[in-house]
Amino acid sequence: MQRGKGTAAATTVTADSERRLGRYRLRELLGRDGEARLHRALDENGQAVALWTIPLARLCADAASLERFRRTAAATAQLSHPAIPAVLASGEHAGTAFVAIAPVTGPTLADRLSDGALGLDDSVATLDRVLGALDAAHRAGIVHGALEAEAIRNSAAAAMVTGFGRAALSAARASRSDDLAAAGRLVERLLSNHVDHPAVSALLERLRERGAFPDAASLRHAVAGLTGTPLPASATAPKRGRRWPVWLGGLTLAGGLATGVVLMNRPAPNLPLPPSSPPAAAMNAPGAAAVPSSPATAPAPDAPRRPPVEAVAQALRAVPCALVTVEETGGRLLVSGTAAGETAEAAVREAVEAAAGGWEHGFDLATADAQFCAPLAGVAAALDANRGVAEPLTAGLATPEVATAEGSGPQLSSGDPLIMEIKAPARPVRVQVDYFTTDGTVVHLLPNPSDSGTALAAGASRRLGDRADGGRHWTIGPPYGSELLLTIATTEPLFPTPRPEQEPAADYLAALVEALAAMPDDAPTALAAARFITTGP
Repeated sequence: MQRGKGTAAATTVTADSERRLGRYRLRELLGRDGEARLHRALDENGQAVALWTIPLARLCADAASLERFRRTAAATAQLSHPAIPAVLASGEHAGTAFVAIAPVTGPTLADRLSDGALGLDDSVATLDRVLGALDAAHRAGIVHGALEAEAIRNSAAAAMVTGFGRAALSAARASRSDDLAAAGRLVERLLSNHVDHPAVSALLERLRERGAFPDAASLRHAVAGLTGTPLPASATAPKRGRRWPVWLGGLTLAGGLATGVVLMNRPAPNLPLPPSSPPAAAMNAPGAAAVPSSPATAPAPDAPRRPPVEAVAQALRAVPCALVTVEETGGRLLVSGTAAGETAEAAVREAVEAAAGGWEHGFDLATADAQFCAPLAGVAAALDANRGVAEPLTAGLATPEVATAEGSGPQLSSGDPLIMEIKAPARPVRVQVDYFTTDGTVVHLLPNPSDSGTALAAGASRRLGDRADGGRHWTIGPPYGSELLLTIATTEPLFPTPRPEQEPAADYLAALVEALAAMPDDAPTALAAARFITTGP
């Protein structure tokens, strides 16, 4: 971030000459398929992804192609199978459609076969993985379209079927029949060296019969029988995946902007049936004494069960290194936000799994650098206290450019002003506003050398960083990524004298924890508001 008016020191800005696509930095070209390109890329957190791209115009020849891309990419992102790499994101940016996929290493099956045929056991194990993945995809309505040895990485129990994300970018239509024909050819290629086994010879003969295997599951069962190892019962049961797209990029097309969305197409959870009514009373037998009856009262219907939003929210409050929320959407739980590091992300998922009570749930989580765990943990008690007050401290972006772009990141780009709107809780406070950058620095936005006015009346609002007000202002500059904005409200200033306007985050955090611990026992509880900001060039 570059500092603004009144600052003597200058910020050195280096040219960012590397190729980018939104949040991704493109590295080497790994391959191509027609107009589609496969790059190794790094996301904003430095994590490697396999990024397929294609000119958006290729998908805009007709409206159906573009819609098919969006629908297929979103559906593929929900596939959950150990042999299918996860689709992490998809969208359109700057005239390019893209699909980001978890990278897979290892030689292709074609490379492996060039060194010699696989043994029968390895061939069967490889086909089991491949056909299992194909069956899962077909049940989800996804077609591969280019199933061949070159699309399979590794072999046997480690085989991975790549290319499902690539299929979303294809304007050509493929069918399940095309996939089944390709699967048959793959079976022939892997088993042709084992025809001395009567069962193999019989299976290859059946492959030549039209309609012998109507789906991938039936072919998989036949292959599994070659070694006498039956498939587990769970292998044929439909599975409901819980992998959700982590991020859907800003969708810019023909000058329009559509915000990222999370698609939820899963069936609603099975709700318990209400207790059945008791059977009608039998008629009295002739001569039996009449039994007085009272008017029947219909039992009150059970209130419909609701997902345990509050229970999950309470569980998430125990994860200090994440800023996440939970809501009910369509009878399911959706947990969204940002976790500081992979450990924090895992803690969020574990907390939700434990508290969800079996309800369907999904995640729309971004992962920021683990360095931001320290400031969040340092003010965890203040953040939790702020969640519990009726009129909390709030601090949000007021930069006009992000008013319609929240969640479609980057939220702020190079040269954008950083403007904040702060609102005090229902009591007078003093505020400390800090901006933690990706390079381990903290910039103190308030107080600063030209503004020591940290006092806010109860419920009062304060705008910070607006040039029109004539005060200190800041603009976004490199390094880019996820950065943290932290606002702390206390009755008295946290520090007797202002900190340096910019200092190492580690030095400041040690002083901050000490200052919070030194607050008088009878002082009102400190409150804090935090949010991540995604910046980019």
